[in-house]
Amino acid sequence: MIGKQDIVHFFDLEAEASAERWEAVMRLPLNDRIRRRKAIDSVFLDREFSGMSEDNYRLFRVSFSVNLSDFKEGECLVLHKEDTIAGIKCRLYGFDGDDRIVLEVYPSEVPSDIESFYDEPLVLDKDKVDLRSNVYRPFVATLPDSEYFWNNLILNSGKLPEFENADGCERQLDETIVDFGLSLLSKQREAILKSMSAKDYYLIQGPPGTGKSFVLGMIMFEEMYYHRHNVIVIGPNHLAINNAMEQLLKLHPASCGNMLKVGQSYNAPTLSMDSDGMEVGIRNFLRYSHRLNNLFEDNGENWLVGLTPHSLYTSRARGLECDTLIIDEAGQMTIPLALMGMIKARKVIFSGDHKQLPPIVSAEGVSDDMCKSAFQMLISEGNCTMLDTSFRMCGPICDFVSELFYDGELKAIRRDASDRIICGDPLYSFDAPIVLKEIDDEGEQASEKEAAFIADTIAGFLAHGLPASDIAVLSPFRAQAAAVRRAIRHNPAISEVDRDQITSDTIDKMQGQEREVIIYSLTSGNIDYMKEMADFLYNPNKMNVAFSRAKSKLIIVGSLSKLARLDLPDYPHIAKMLTYSLCRIH
Repeated sequence: MIGKQDIVHFFDLEAEASAERWEAVMRLPLNDRIRRRKAIDSVFLDREFSGMSEDNYRLFRVSFSVNLSDFKEGECLVLHKEDTIAGIKCRLYGFDGDDRIVLEVYPSEVPSDIESFYDEPLVLDKDKVDLRSNVYRPFVATLPDSEYFWNNLILNSGKLPEFENADGCERQLDETIVDFGLSLLSKQREAILKSMSAKDYYLIQGPPGTGKSFVLGMIMFEEMYYHRHNVIVIGPNHLAINNAMEQLLKLHPASCGNMLKVGQSYNAPTLSMDSDGMEVGIRNFLRYSHRLNNLFEDNGENWLVGLTPHSLYTSRARGLECDTLIIDEAGQMTIPLALMGMIKARKVIFSGDHKQLPPIVSAEGVSDDMCKSAFQMLISEGNCTMLDTSFRMCGPICDFVSELFYDGELKAIRRDASDRIICGDPLYSFDAPIVLKEIDDEGEQASEKEAAFIADTIAGFLAHGLPASDIAVLSPFRAQAAAVRRAIRHNPAISEVDRDQITSDTIDKMQGQEREVIIYSLTSGNIDYMKEMADFLYNPNKMNVAFSRAKSKLIIVGSLSKLARLDLPDYPHIAKMLTYSLCRIH
């Protein structure tokens, strides 16, 4: 059973592991940190730039010649001189072209000797982050100590959802369908009705391309306008939160006045829609004030607010509670993060897929249960609807993914293979939707042989008239993604314009995206390394995400004969992949 001390222990272990990783990186020579994309050197402060952020923090701008880092907006950094790590603690506020970054600095962090930082080369490194004192301890302080609370928590009790007013919910949904001119598949309808009539909680499992986001938009609409509920939407990141909120905006643009996002402007939703001849979008606020809450209440209106779970325990939205909480991408949410939102609501809708990307838990010593997502911890036959029809994948690819990862329960709405490219070569012809290509190599985290073959294959697709933007290459390692990009750059048959439109990245970066053609590079061909790294290389969740990005063509490249020789009883999907009857071995 999960208890309060488990939550505290989880946060402590994760913070300590994060600190250890940061310290290990900072012990590396600067050139190694740059090569690992963790630092930028030869950085110069711009004397001519000044400004203030929405938070009334100081803004500084820095310039540099080369940026190989993986820095993201909102990330905590430290700007320092080359001979010391002590410097200016800051946050990446925004990119200003390819050679400049704007940094946000809390006023007290501006050093008294700021003048000494100008006119000399500086270094920008990632900073150590520990959210325990500012976020996690305030959250833990709100958790009850009583056994009654923890025994009855749905994560512990195994209690199935309770339902009410099913007939009324069905009549209301039928009205909405008519009003918006919609049609629903049976499982979509079931998921919406169960979520509407649930008194306490419900789960929706959305395998790849099954319209989970559309279903969420319908649920948000009914919660606000039928149940008259105030709704909070959370997720593992701002992208997931924005995507969920934008589904309601697409369905009912007039809802824009009752929706708002909380957070920095660089994380704001960007979608705009036409509503009665006006362009409308989702308003973004730095903080949710109770003045806004009172404004909605005075007008007799309900609201929907999107934010990160952390915001509920900081000045962004401290004290905010709701009738209904929606957790999107709940399969990626750790139990503590999900619980941060759950205790703020009377009813919780979990939307996700525990068979795609899992939560990121990096600390050793975390219990098996605490490594699970809240979605995986809860899912059972009686509390979840699985959306079972994919609108993305053609029939043969969907059947392949379904057999490997969903026990044959997922089907495609588009049963036939695409006829966009039909030719005599199964490598390119779309009537051979799944191709396995043997490339024997001894690489570990990069394979130049696979990269060269992939670049030549891409050139072939371009010659057949396929747009470059319809192709993506995925691999387990950043080093292989970079090797493929180099091979593409050096391939004379691929133009510079096309190069910029071809994606080559790791699996995690493609969650939520799709392409006509996906080429998956297995990369590793050293059999000892393949055994040692099997849990990473052949993780079913990651392979599911990779394969299911493909709409019409999936090509799997690697040392397949070596893979077949491995004894992998914990990875049955590998044997299924290698023996699947509809795969073409090229």
